[in-house]
Amino acid sequence: MNIKFWKPLVIVGTLALALGASLSSGSAQVKNGGTFIVVRDNQWGAYNLNPFLPGDQHLLPTLSAIFETLFFVNSISGDVTDVLGTEYKWSKDALSLNVTTRKNVKWNDGQAFDAKDVEFTFNYVKKYPALDTSGVWNNGLASVKANGTDSVTFTFTKANTPIFTYVAHMPIIPEHIWSSISEPLTFTNQKPVATGPFVFDTYSVQALKVTKNPNYWMPNKPAVDSIVWTVAGGNDGALLRLLKGEVDFGYVGVTNVKADYADKNPALNLYWWPVNNANFLYMNNAKAPFNDVNFRRAIAMSVDTKDVAQKGYNGTVAAADPSGVIPAQRGKWLTAAATKNAYTFNLEKAQAALNKAGYKTDSSGGLLGKDGKPLGTLKILVGAGWTDFIAMAQVISENLKKIGLSTSIDQQQWSGYAGALQTGTYDMGISWGWGNGDTPYDLFYKSFSPELSAAVGKQADSNLTRYTNATVTKALQTFRATSDATKRKTAINQMVKQVISDVPFVPLTDRSQFCLFNATRFTGFPSDKNPYNDGSPDDGIGARLMYLNVSLK
Repeated sequence: MNIKFWKPLVIVGTLALALGASLSSGSAQVKNGGTFIVVRDNQWGAYNLNPFLPGDQHLLPTLSAIFETLFFVNSISGDVTDVLGTEYKWSKDALSLNVTTRKNVKWNDGQAFDAKDVEFTFNYVKKYPALDTSGVWNNGLASVKANGTDSVTFTFTKANTPIFTYVAHMPIIPEHIWSSISEPLTFTNQKPVATGPFVFDTYSVQALKVTKNPNYWMPNKPAVDSIVWTVAGGNDGALLRLLKGEVDFGYVGVTNVKADYADKNPALNLYWWPVNNANFLYMNNAKAPFNDVNFRRAIAMSVDTKDVAQKGYNGTVAAADPSGVIPAQRGKWLTAAATKNAYTFNLEKAQAALNKAGYKTDSSGGLLGKDGKPLGTLKILVGAGWTDFIAMAQVISENLKKIGLSTSIDQQQWSGYAGALQTGTYDMGISWGWGNGDTPYDLFYKSFSPELSAAVGKQADSNLTRYTNATVTKALQTFRATSDATKRKTAINQMVKQVISDVPFVPLTDRSQFCLFNATRFTGFPSDKNPYNDGSPDDGIGARLMYLNVSLK
């Protein structure tokens, strides 16, 4: 549920990030040619390259190599890279957004791209609402109109600047092709016309191939001749092929990435796992005893998140910050004042807080409710077989036992797991943040907005704790309605301060992307030193930047 929702607000955006020196045209250091091989752990579906269908319904290269968007918004840093758009500007009242489109771009059938294609794309999505999976037309967008051939104006009925990322990431389609497509949901688009760096070549259930677009708008790019996706049966098979140097890239989760991959050949076995989310202990604020803030704070103080991170990921990622904000965003968005009252792991303080709030223990040390009755055994919900979450739950269970709380680990298959979280029929549950993106707004909006909650038994979109607070709600509204950087930061810190005080959930560990590279044949991979994308998987729009950067050694 990695929802990407907003860009860091700068009213005028001429922010195209260069893709690194390796993308400069005419670089003598770049060696052209070669086939870049991507390994997948599981097989893909039918021969379909319709960019508007969900990711599990279209083939992997669709959005990462073939179609392009106006901009790419890095979900970790918030940095914006120009693609088919070259500049953007919000009006002072944030009710209109003007985008300048790139000149001298051609579709891969030779016809010219211009701003009218952008206008057509958005209005086509409006005409067929089932295509609007990001909800741009349901969140204040009123009209999209081209101003000649090089500019487009987006007009809104209400200020909602976080919608920028959804606008930025819409795949742009050619009017001269799609204007005749009257049933887009069943259109398989097997010969896609697009502006991207590659064109589709061949399909089978075991391999996909795209080849270099010779007329791509970026000079001398891409450097590679083709990309091939291959399938290996499961994570272990994908890891083995990477270890053998048979493939160049895989988005593969490994229990101990350093020992199981990197250390086996440090010069060639590279990984980049940038933190883009967190794992949380969700507490059901709609039911006792979790409807008591004092009880929730005691739970938070009782969980040793450093041990949780160590047991869950062998130290690959760190314990999460109590704010829930990811490391790359803390320096830019958080103030010391907002986090000064953050809780820390302290069992004695947790026990004292419980006693002060009216919770007692029985003769055997078991925790009693305020009514003097045993709290019984509370369940910690995890996905069945999810070894990282199970390990985390075991640590938490042992921690909570020390304050007299009895727990059990409740493993559920996906439908039962997600269903319990969304209908509020759980006690506690471990999951990733169901709303992350390029600013902390995404986390707090998706986690605590009232419209994303629901009564117990009804399905909540993403407010899994069912916690709402007037201060948080007002700060969310302020953030949406302004383009002033200072006001936005103030709003974020109001949310952080309130959430740290009320503890609706407990941030447990950082959560990362899972990029593994074998550098036997290619160079130019993203890394901590050159984070030109956000560690996107091979089918994400950010992967396009990697396919443009890599070249033969």
